[in-house]
Amino acid sequence: MATTKKTTKTAGATKTTKAAGAAKATKAAGAAKAIKAAGAAKTAKAAGAAKTAKAAGAAKAAKAAGAAKTAKAAGSEGGNGPFESLRRILQRHARDLAVVHDTPDNYYLDTRTKAPNGKPLFFGAARAGRAYTSFYLMPVYTNPELLDGISPELKKRMQGKSCFNFKATEPALFEELEALTGRCFAQWKSAGRV
Repeated sequence: MATTKKTTKTAGATKTTKAAGAAKATKAAGAAKAIKAAGAAKTAKAAGAAKTAKAAGAAKAAKAAGAAKTAKAAGSEGGNGPFESLRRILQRHARDLAVVHDTPDNYYLDTRTKAPNGKPLFFGAARAGRAYTSFYLMPVYTNPELLDGISPELKKRMQGKSCFNFKATEPALFEELEALTGRCFAQWKSAGRV
């Protein structure tokens, strides 16, 4: 009889050991799943961060490309491009006018007097676009006789009644445009528009 009890006890101990082993195995499997899930989450997070970084890099590249296009259109070869040259023509008169815009691709001047609509009277502007740089001079619109005597080359650059377009720096034409701008300023000053 003593032998039977021992066998039963041993069988019970074996069952307990097996149950404990199964519990450990289950616990280990759960831990492995948790580790695997954490790894998957880290991987997903890293992939998301990589995508974000890639998107940010693409955005920076696009912004840089846009700036390069604007700079190219402005002709900013070391600050000597058409936009900078045309801006300087207008800046000579800025002391007596109101600077409305002064950005890397737009320089805009109003007079200090009011137009018939009650808004400030526009004098002139230089604006860098994709294909060319434009120079606007309102006095030639209101007083077309100011254009008398301009060269055929400068006349070819006109689009509309008061806009001149340039793709490159043209010193001779810019010098002529500077003289025209001076005449325009003097005419408007004597007329009380400046």
